[in-house]
Amino acid sequence: MKNLFLFVLFLLNLSVSAQGYSYYPRFTGLFLNDPDESLFSPELNYFREELKVVSNTLFVGDVQTSTNRSSGFYAFKVVPSSVREYNFLNSGVFLRFNMSLREKSASFPVTFEELIDRDNEEGSGRIEIGAQGFSLGFDQKIIKILNPASIKNKADFTVTKIEYKIKKTNLEIEFKGYFGTDIIIKGKKIKKDEISLLTLNVDKTGFDISYETQIKKEKIFSFKKVK
Repeated sequence: MKNLFLFVLFLLNLSVSAQGYSYYPRFTGLFLNDPDESLFSPELNYFREELKVVSNTLFVGDVQTSTNRSSGFYAFKVVPSSVREYNFLNSGVFLRFNMSLREKSASFPVTFEELIDRDNEEGSGRIEIGAQGFSLGFDQKIIKILNPASIKNKADFTVTKIEYKIKKTNLEIEFKGYFGTDIIIKGKKIKKDEISLLTLNVDKTGFDISYETQIKKEKIFSFKKVK
């Protein structure tokens, strides 16, 4: 079924490009759309459903793909809608798409590789993100900016690469990137170049986020989902 969809998507991209229309298929048409192919267990399905909500605000274009039963490669551009920031599960952790609202059909490039072990219902993947198109924003109750211009300002971690591992009861996501400013975590001042890795661990109860420097790893924040 996915192969048929990808073929249709390819034809659609050709016709759209030929006619010059600023229309792109939705992101969820390519990912997170088939529960039969999903590695998310029932315990982790709440996280998948929230990803789908965010993905409904995104579109894709210039899709290239090569897939089989155990692996997949995708290259495409992500075209955000007017929704450029999303408070994930109302946790105070924001998914941010850093495109100017004044730029028509603004986009950023993505490559995505995945490995799937369907027999053991687990998998892993790597996502590379270009043009500083995606970042994680944090409410100041979680991470503070040193000397913010406004209390509304959020600590922003620009993501350049994502690596993940998913099993039946756990999803681990590593975000590689950088903070744009010096920050404060749990009262400790940290220079912006000290942190290049954030790790998110998801289970059936919620998720936590930790950071890692050259000398230590420490949890920043835990979120428990509403039952």
